[in-house]
Amino acid sequence: MSTLIERSADILRSSRSESGPLPSIRKIAATLGVTPRTAHAAMRRLQEEGILHFIDRKGAFWGSPPGPGEAARSLESIRPLDLREKLLNDVRQGVFHPHLPLPSRKELAWRYGTSRRKMGSLLENLTTSGIFVRKGRALALPPLPAIPSRSSILLVIRCDEAGRIELETERESEFVRAVRRHSLEHELAIKVAGWHENGSSGTFLDSDGCPCDPFRSANILGCMASTWLLQRPLALLDALRAHGTPVAVWWEQAHELFPRKQDRKAPIAGFDLSFGRSPGIVVGRRLASEGLRRLTWISPYHDNSWSPARLEGLRESFEAAGGRVSEAIDTGWHSLWHMERLAGGREGGRKILDRCVGDLVDRALGHGSEAWVVVGDVVAESVIHRLRALGEPRPRVVSFDGTTVAERLRFDSFEFHTDGMVRRMFHHILRPALHPEATVEEMVGRLVLRA
Repeated sequence: MSTLIERSADILRSSRSESGPLPSIRKIAATLGVTPRTAHAAMRRLQEEGILHFIDRKGAFWGSPPGPGEAARSLESIRPLDLREKLLNDVRQGVFHPHLPLPSRKELAWRYGTSRRKMGSLLENLTTSGIFVRKGRALALPPLPAIPSRSSILLVIRCDEAGRIELETERESEFVRAVRRHSLEHELAIKVAGWHENGSSGTFLDSDGCPCDPFRSANILGCMASTWLLQRPLALLDALRAHGTPVAVWWEQAHELFPRKQDRKAPIAGFDLSFGRSPGIVVGRRLASEGLRRLTWISPYHDNSWSPARLEGLRESFEAAGGRVSEAIDTGWHSLWHMERLAGGREGGRKILDRCVGDLVDRALGHGSEAWVVVGDVVAESVIHRLRALGEPRPRVVSFDGTTVAERLRFDSFEFHTDGMVRRMFHHILRPALHPEATVEEMVGRLVLRA
């Protein structure tokens, strides 16, 4: 994989320009004869060399990132939001239950750190504009349209060649549980189909491993799908959109790969739970607020989109406060799944992980940092075990995922808002919002402090 990435980076490097936009990642991948994931990794290599830079939601551009003046202006995107933006962000991200009244004006004022008078004025304004509706003396989100009886949602999850659904992480399992919880609230049935990648495309499989048409039922209102660990996610989206119902996607891929063309018959929306810069920004802000000034970022699989994005967000917020972030990374792997596949199973993959982490811990010990920010909870567990084996004191460890591993070993971890994402996915299916372009909505979580 690394050789292919380097070869692709060399080709792009030879065609560099002083300035201007690059083609889309899909076009670059087609030109190079590689997958979009590999093309994106090659572009990240060039970004590290300063040959190109990314602008969020606009794409890649030749040349170095903006200078200090422009960079300072770009920090506005991570400064605290005003009251209206905070409240509307929470509405969009599923913080408020769609069937229950909003908290009282007094409680909302306390939650957002403002006066009851200001909160009351904002709520009145949002009610007049139709964001909220009155429900007796309280306010609530507008009701969803009536749902035909015996309607169902199609849930599509990655499966193996035998049709067995592959749920290899806590987040995947929580996603499926959240879909079932919300389907009960809406009195909707859930029809599950497996998606097995083969060749350049994929196939829907039933529980017996037989090819199937999951749309045979005429009462499917829409599709919810996960792209977790898919190598060719666009093939799945093409198969889903062909049937003309709204599609809501848990998009665990680079935003640049998401299809931009919107279809009125099959409106599509992506929901990014953990791929963006936001988790890193939240962690960096918190650690800077505690007076920390030196961090080390640890990632044994940095050859992907999400590890660099978290590091980028961490740097943005932490270095804006005068701090410094060192790196202990391995760019030869893109995930624990990648390690397991090459090692022939989980046990072999874990051995590769522990070996890589051992090397990174040895490097990180020389940085003298006040805290180690680790790419994920499984890696944090390996880091802690390595420190114990060396007899080294454990530094402050902060991670991402919010799993039971973090509870068991008692380290801080960023918890992704899976339930809020699923709530938004249901809203898209039941009341699809059409936009000129399909969009990926980045969800926001929270840092759970345990130390």
